[in-house]
Amino acid sequence: NQASPSTPFNSGGDPPGDLITTGRLSQYLGCSERHIFNLRRRGLPALEIGDMVRFDLAAVRLWLANKGVMLRILNPPETS
Repeated sequence: NQASPSTPFNSGGDPPGDLITTGRLSQYLGCSERHIFNLRRRGLPALEIGDMVRFDLAAVRLWLANKGVMLRILNPPETS
């Protein structure tokens, strides 16, 4: 599921339930993995499965939208 660079961040584009890693989320948002860690400390929703951390794109989008963050998707992560 590919989004064009002009697709607004909060308009959808990825079906709910797509789980991605911290690395993929940092690429998706254009920030460092350390920043993702800091966002988690501030409430960014994440799933912890054993020692793995995964993020649901729909939940991340909603959380960011509720924080008033407006972003554009430049390189959406590939999910399987």
